[in-house]
Amino acid sequence: MTEDTFWNVDEDHEVVRYGEFALTVVRAPFPGGAGVLAAHDPERAREFVAAFGTVDAVLEELAPVGATEGVELATRADLDVVRVGCWGGVTEIVDAALGNVGDDFPVWEQARALAKRYPDAVVIGAATVEHGSTYGAWAVLHPDGAGVFAAGWHGEGDWDVEGDVRAVVEAFGIDEEELAEEGVDLDDDAEVFDWDGFAQFALGQVAPLNQEGRTVSVFRVRHTEDTTFDMEETWLEE
Repeated sequence: MTEDTFWNVDEDHEVVRYGEFALTVVRAPFPGGAGVLAAHDPERAREFVAAFGTVDAVLEELAPVGATEGVELATRADLDVVRVGCWGGVTEIVDAALGNVGDDFPVWEQARALAKRYPDAVVIGAATVEHGSTYGAWAVLHPDGAGVFAAGWHGEGDWDVEGDVRAVVEAFGIDEEELAEEGVDLDDDAEVFDWDGFAQFALGQVAPLNQEGRTVSVFRVRHTEDTTFDMEETWLEE
């Protein structure tokens, strides 16, 4: 460990898992699925990442990339890279610290923190980690108070679930028949429910999903000490 990091391994240490992880904040008035978003705002992106709960300090700003460009996790150094897109009232952060296979739920913790910070906003987060099977965590929060959180191993029992899916459906004005057409069955048990599809459908109610042509800022950060410890367990340990 040096003054720039809380890691206990070198930056070229191999990442042994892969996954996807993002949190999106959509502030009122919601642009809707057919809305047109403003150009990316790099200054707001830097402010957002500096205040994000998993981040201790921003060490470096890297060259921007396209929002649809894939995230590669090959070495520990890649885990320090965070992307942020700020397009008008929509902000999205892509941070490997949101992935976790332990007893902590960073997606839920950070989603609630953002909902408190932006009380007019929808907050939707998702993170999956491939660890033999798939471990996932999802949070969908509406500013009227409706929300749901779920986390667990796909196809296995003993999930952590809070909130009410049907209350979220009502708050977002989601048509249950349209959900069913997308393969999302509200009566499915948590371990087989299509949480990814549900979260994306909810997001599409308030903001456009297509990110083609959008730009995001890229930062190298020092994550907090506790976050770094959890990331070592999630991404680096066999």
